[in-house]
Amino acid sequence: NLAEAVWNTLELYGLKDRIMGVVCDNAMNNDTLLESLEAKCVTEGIKFSHKKARIRCLPHIVHLSAMQLLEGISAIK
Repeated sequence: NLAEAVWNTLELYGLKDRIMGVVCDNAMNNDTLLESLEAKCVTEGIKFSHKKARIRCLPHIVHLSAMQLLEGISAIK
C-alpha cells in the first residue's frame, strides 16, 4: 500500500506533523493515497486535509495539454 509506505517514511524521519502539500500527477491512486494519509493524520490528531494538500503537477498538466493539442491538429498520431 502506497499510503503505508509514505506514512512509514514520514514516521522514520519525524515528518508526520509537517505535511503541508503533496505534489502528484493526476492519477486517481494519488487521491486514494491522500485520503489514506488524511485518515492516518486524524487518528494521530494531526490537522491534514487531502483536498487542500493536493498540488497538481503543472509540468504534467502542460504536457497532457500539449499532447491533446498536437493530436487535435494531426501533428502526431
